[in-house]
Amino acid sequence: MQLSTVMACLSVGAQAVFLLVVVYFALYVLLELRVLFISRRVERRRLSELSPAPAAGAENFSPPVTVLLPICNEAAVVQRLIDAACRLRYPAGALQILVLDDSSDATSELAQATVDAHAARGIDVRLLRRPQRVDYKAGNLRHGMRQANGEFVAIFDADFVPPEDFLLQTIPCFSDPALGFLQTGIAYENRDASFLTRFQAMEMGHQQYVTIGLSEDGGMASLSGSSCVWRRACVEGLGGWNASTVTEDVDLGYRAQFGDWKYAYLPQVISLSVLPETVSAFRVQRERWGRGLIHGACKHVGQMFRQRMPLIQRLHAISTMFSSLLLAAIYLLVLLSLPLNYLLDFGRSGMPWVAGGFFVLVAIWALDNAFGAHRGARLAQAPSVVRTLWDTYRYVAMFLPMAWYYFAGGLRALGGVHGEFHRTPKGADERQASTPRINRLLFAGEVFTFIYSVLAIVLAWRQGNYFLVPLNLTVCVGFGMVLHWSWRERRGHAGA
Repeated sequence: MQLSTVMACLSVGAQAVFLLVVVYFALYVLLELRVLFISRRVERRRLSELSPAPAAGAENFSPPVTVLLPICNEAAVVQRLIDAACRLRYPAGALQILVLDDSSDATSELAQATVDAHAARGIDVRLLRRPQRVDYKAGNLRHGMRQANGEFVAIFDADFVPPEDFLLQTIPCFSDPALGFLQTGIAYENRDASFLTRFQAMEMGHQQYVTIGLSEDGGMASLSGSSCVWRRACVEGLGGWNASTVTEDVDLGYRAQFGDWKYAYLPQVISLSVLPETVSAFRVQRERWGRGLIHGACKHVGQMFRQRMPLIQRLHAISTMFSSLLLAAIYLLVLLSLPLNYLLDFGRSGMPWVAGGFFVLVAIWALDNAFGAHRGARLAQAPSVVRTLWDTYRYVAMFLPMAWYYFAGGLRALGGVHGEFHRTPKGADERQASTPRINRLLFAGEVFTFIYSVLAIVLAWRQGNYFLVPLNLTVCVGFGMVLHWSWRERRGHAGA
C-alpha cells in the first residue's frame, strides 16, 4: 500500500472520529438545554408557591431512621461531622447514629471521644469498626447496614454538615411507598477559596440544577452518595452497595431506577461540604470519578436498553450515563488536532464546517452551563461583563484538564482497574497527605498535553490551517492553569 493511500485512510479515520464526537456533543447540548428549561420552569413555579402541600399523612410519618457516617482517616473533619449528626432533630427513640470507622490514624480516637461525649447526653450514637477494611466505602456501608435498626438510612460523608432539620424535611417524602431514595442539595463552604474551588462549585451547581429538571421530567439521574436518604427495603432488595466500582453510590442509584423505584430531589434542603483546594487532590478525585462513572455506564448500558421508556427519556438516560465518556472523548479531539493539521488541507475539506459547528456548540454549552452553574451554586454575577466573559472562558477551559483525567480513568477502566480507591483528603490534611502514583502520571499527562497543543498551534500556523487553533489555545489556558497551581502547590501554596 502506497504512503499516500495510508495517509488518506488516516485522514478519513481522524475526520470520522472527530465528526462522531461532535454529533454526540450536539445531542448532549440539545438535551441539556431542554432540561435547563424544565429546571427554570420548576424554579419559577416554586417561587410562586408560598408552601407546597404536604403528602397525605406525611405530618405523622416518623419511622425509625439510622444515620450512617462512613469515615476513613478524616481527623480534620470527623468531630464536626459527628456533632452535626447529633444535632439532627427527630422524634426521641426513632433515631440511631452509627459512625463507621475505617481509620488507621488519630481519627479513631477523636471519633470515639466525640461519640462518648454525645452518648453521655443520651443520644443513640455508636462507633463501629470492622475487623478488616474490605471493599472500601461499599464494604463499610454494608457493615453498617447489618447494625442499623432504621427503616430508612441517611448517609453523610466525612466532609458534610447537614442542617438540623434535615430529617424533618426529607423523611415525610417517604410516605410515598414507591419512593426508594432521595437526594438533597449541597453547598460548599470553601467555594471562594480559589478559582479551582469556584470552578468545582460551579460545575457541581450546574449538575444540581440539571437534576431539578430531570427529577421533574421523570428522567434518569446520576445522584450523589452523600446527603441522601435511602429506603432500607430498596437497598436490601437491590443487594446493597457493589464494591466492583469506585462509584458505588451512582451504581446503586442506577440499579434502583432500573428497578422502577422512584427518586426525589430536594434542592432546598442544603448540606454544607468541602471542596478539594489543591490540584493534586482534585485531579486524583476526578480520575477516580471518571473511571467509576465510565465503568458503571458500560456495566449498565445493556440493562438501560432493555428498560421500557419513552424515546426522550432514553436519550436523557444515554446522555446522563455517558456524559463522562463524552468528556473523555473531548480529549480525543485534542489528540486529533495535531495530525489533522498535518494530514488535511482544511480549505479543501468539510472540516472547517465541522470545527465551526463544534465551536458554536461549545459557545451554547458554555452559556447554558454557566447559567445552570450560577443558579445551582447560588453564585453572584461578576462585577462586569468583561469579567463574566473571562471567568466563563476559564470555566470552560478547566473542562479540558478534566477531559484528560476522565480519559485516563476510562483507559484504566478498560484495562480492568475498577476497584482502586484513593480517598480525597479534607481540610488541613489535604496539604499533608501523600499523593498516589496516579497523581504523578496525570501531572505528566498535563505537561505532555500543554506541549502537544503548543506544537499543534505552531504546525497550524505553518500549514495555514487555523480552524482548530481556538481549541488548542483553550487547551493551553486550561492546562496552563493546572500546571501553574501544581507549581504553586509544590512551593507550599494553594491554587488561586
